[in-house]
Amino acid sequence: MRRVALFTDARLRTLPWFDHVMRSLAGLDVAVFDAVSIEPTDASFEQAIRFARDARPDGYVSLGGGSVMDTAKAANLYATHPAPLRTYVNAPAGDAQPVPGPLAPHIACPTTSGTGSEVTGIAVFDWLALHAKTGISSPRLRPTEALVDPQVTQTLPATVVAASGMDVLCHAHESY
Repeated sequence: MRRVALFTDARLRTLPWFDHVMRSLAGLDVAVFDAVSIEPTDASFEQAIRFARDARPDGYVSLGGGSVMDTAKAANLYATHPAPLRTYVNAPAGDAQPVPGPLAPHIACPTTSGTGSEVTGIAVFDWLALHAKTGISSPRLRPTEALVDPQVTQTLPATVVAASGMDVLCHAHESY
């Protein structure tokens, strides 16, 4: 990768982990998107897609929780294979068209432990007009690499740790 789109959220951008990632990307041309919504929506996905199309990166790095990683997945998909949002969204909300080809590399750096988004091919969002939570599913959405640093989770507030634990429990129950 030479031109990287770094996805994060505004809060994480103020923490030392963001600076650590930026130092790791030294020598690369980095475009930062820090407007990720805590609970992504079709509108926030569209904003991220516009950013990615304008930035024209050849790779992605996501630093954050599931919302950040899912937003980076969607931006990568629609910047690489442009289409209306509904095209790749799961039915019945969308057209459920298969992803037509490979995506740019995506390195996912989770800062919580619970979503599993760093190893899944799913990007979840709320479609506001439909009042529905839906998503995009494809093995091609799975990040190329996941870099998990346990030191990041040592500084998580207790409420985030508890929410992450509930996330794991809910995802396991849903899968079952």
